[in-house]
Amino acid sequence: MKTGVCTTDFEKQPLLSADQLFAKIRALGFECVQFAFSSVTESDFTPTGQLELPGTISDKTIAAVARASEKYDLPVGVINATFNMAHPDPAVREEGLARLAVHLNAAKALGCQILSLCTGSRNPDHLWRPSPENGTPAAWNAMFETVSRAARLAEKADVTLAVESEASNVIDTPAKARRLMDEVGSAKIKMILDAANLFHRGEAKPENARRTLDEAFAAYGADIVAAHGKDIRAGDGIDFCGTGLGIVDFGYMAALLRDSGYRGDMFLHGIYDEDDMPRALDTWKRASGAFTK
Repeated sequence: MKTGVCTTDFEKQPLLSADQLFAKIRALGFECVQFAFSSVTESDFTPTGQLELPGTISDKTIAAVARASEKYDLPVGVINATFNMAHPDPAVREEGLARLAVHLNAAKALGCQILSLCTGSRNPDHLWRPSPENGTPAAWNAMFETVSRAARLAEKADVTLAVESEASNVIDTPAKARRLMDEVGSAKIKMILDAANLFHRGEAKPENARRTLDEAFAAYGADIVAAHGKDIRAGDGIDFCGTGLGIVDFGYMAALLRDSGYRGDMFLHGIYDEDDMPRALDTWKRASGAFTK
C-alpha cells in the first residue's frame, strides 16, 4: 500500500503547474496522489459549490499531468469528479453528469481506475453543506437517479466510481451507503473510507472511534477501494484536522483495512499546511506498520 495525498490540500496556496505540484508532493515523501484538475494551473478552473470538476479538460492538460506523474513516479490513484448529485435543480445534476463523462475519458488517458464522487446535499449553495431536506424521499430519489446514471457511464468506460458516507450529505451513514450500492446494483459503485466523515455532530468522542469504524466495515468493508487519512477533533461539532491531530484511531483503521483484504492506497487529506505534512505522513506510517507485516 502506497501513501499519498489529496492534491486539493495544496489549493489554499497559489496554484502550481502540474510539474511544480508533483515535484513538491514527491519531495514531501508521498508515493501517489488523489488528483483534482482544479489543483493545477493548466486547468484554469475554479470549483463552485455545486460543481467541483471542470467541464472540459484539454489534451495539453492531460499530457502535462501524465508527464509529471511519470517524471516524479507519483501514480494518479484516484481522480476527483465531485459534483452535487442531489442538487434540487436538475440542470446542475445534468451538467455534473456531462462533466463526469469528460473525467471518465481523462481517467482512462491517465491510467487511473477510480473517480471519487459526492452524493451531495439539497443545500443549493454547496455540496458539502447539510440541508434539513437531505433525509427526504425527494433527496434520495434525485441522488439515486444521478448515481445510477453515473454507474452506467462508468460501466461503459470500465472505471470505478467511489462514494463515501459524509455527515452533511444524503449518504450520511454506512447503512445508507450499503443500501445505495445494493439498489444501484453496479459493480462500478464502491466506497472511499474516510473515518473522519463518519462522525455526526455530538459523536466525535474518543470512546466512539473504534465503534464507528467497526460499523463502516461491517456495512461495506469489502467494497472499499480508496482510503483517506483525514482526522477530526473531539467535540460536539464537526472540526476536521490533519492526520493524527484528532480522535481517529489510524492503527485500528489500518488493521481493519488489512483484515478486509484491502489492496488500495492511503491518501492523507485535511492537512492543508505543507509544513505539517511530514508529521502527518510519519503518523500514518507508524500507525499502519502492522498493515505491511
